[in-house]
Amino acid sequence: MKIILSQQLLDDLTQSVRTALAMHGIVNIPVLAEEIRKRNETENVALEDITALLMAHAQTHSAAMEFDRQMN
Repeated sequence: MKIILSQQLLDDLTQSVRTALAMHGIVNIPVLAEEIRKRNETENVALEDITALLMAHAQTHSAAMEFDRQMN
């Protein structure tokens, strides 16, 4: 099943990857996915779907990825 996302969410995802790379040199997938999900809650997209798209996008940038959740 293909997931249809708004252009706003896709733009947010793209900009989030670029910002993470510029600031940290690495993309923390679970943390960034949750931030994107929260900013776009009205779209009701599953965290797992955002995570998969985020990983795919980070891969296109040959980005180093981290999979540690921050503990609050």
